[in-house]
Amino acid sequence: MSPRFLWFFLGAGLGAWWATNKKMNIDCHVHRMLPPAPTGPGEQMAPNSSQLPAQPMGYNRDWEQERARVREFSQTAGDTVAELSEATLNTILQATEALKAKMAEHRAIREEERRIEEERRRNPPRYV
Repeated sequence: MSPRFLWFFLGAGLGAWWATNKKMNIDCHVHRMLPPAPTGPGEQMAPNSSQLPAQPMGYNRDWEQERARVREFSQTAGDTVAELSEATLNTILQATEALKAKMAEHRAIREEERRIEEERRRNPPRYV
């Protein structure tokens, strides 16, 4: 598999993830804008019910749990990105070092060939 295909699939995957994530965020914001209607005795109304929508009693707890879950997910994602970046940089560094060694080897071969050619020019073979 060539690197072009790898980058193509990586970009396509990230593009699909981004589009899905954006749609999910838009849907989530629409649902957050709609206040839940009080239906049972477990829910309480805000002190001034004409200005604030009704919210369940466990709303803050659920919100804190969601924030903690998102914070944990963000930390995990950040760590994963850092590890991938480090691995990528290590790979690039190793490839660069390998290319540098290969270039040094080819340079040494070229210099040896030039030296041999110079020797031949200085001391041409005698056919007599």
